[in-house]
Amino acid sequence: MKKYLILILIIVLGVFKAYSQEFHFGIRGGMNFSNFTGPVEPDVVETYKINNGFHFGIEALYSFNDYLSAGAEIQYSQVGSKYKYKGPSYYIFFDDDNYLLKNDDVTYDLNISNSYIYVPLNLLLKPVKKFEIKLGGYFGFLINPAANGIMDFGNKFNQKLKYNYYSDKDSPNPYTNYGILNIKTVNADGKEEIRTTKQISRAYNQFPTTDYKNESFYKVFDAGVHFGVNYFINNSLLVGLNLQYGLTDITNNKLDRSLKILEADEDLFFNNDDKLIYKDDFDRNLNLSVSLGFRF
Repeated sequence: MKKYLILILIIVLGVFKAYSQEFHFGIRGGMNFSNFTGPVEPDVVETYKINNGFHFGIEALYSFNDYLSAGAEIQYSQVGSKYKYKGPSYYIFFDDDNYLLKNDDVTYDLNISNSYIYVPLNLLLKPVKKFEIKLGGYFGFLINPAANGIMDFGNKFNQKLKYNYYSDKDSPNPYTNYGILNIKTVNADGKEEIRTTKQISRAYNQFPTTDYKNESFYKVFDAGVHFGVNYFINNSLLVGLNLQYGLTDITNNKLDRSLKILEADEDLFFNNDDKLIYKDDFDRNLNLSVSLGFRF
């Protein structure tokens, strides 16, 4: 009986060893250095700069031989950009007769951090023992688009920007208790009037409700290609460098408004004869990630 048990144990261990040489699993995490690429408005300062984030994921792969493997990952990743706009713009008091304020010198500084669940599909080539080349494609889903920053409107007032592009669309303003800004304006008859707005602005405070009711500023789906290299410190521990290049437009053209101009009549109010101008831009994610991983 013991002989049979020993024989079964040897067979099980042999099968496990054989398959463990073919199937591998791993974890990795690290820093992201990401940006948006896309067109900017003419005759103003509008820039996108690299922003930092992090990623963490697990992978599974199948090795065909010592040189070629294929696999997939599931990964949480923060990507975004540091956005700046400086130039002519406008401000609409939607809670106060839709009064329209214009100025020639407005600055937006916005730190954008969008969280995705990505699924990279990988082909892995290992020409030498220590190095591995990774290439393939990815798709992902946006789970938490967010941003924060500040707007300076012509030295008349500063407003903090705290955006959650999903929850801000449906929930009441959570910043009501954070204070009110009193802003001096001039009516059509030349008389001054104090109008009010919140100290902290949500993502859609400058949009008519009908425009964003069934829309979100960022699209849910993202996809692209990627290329990377891994260096193995030992048989299990590795460091990696990976570049993701988006192939989809991440912004919703129905809400991607021009900050510079709008279609407005001659009066001081934003009404049925006025509308925001939305841009048909193609904005994509670009992300360079540095990882530390463990594979077994």
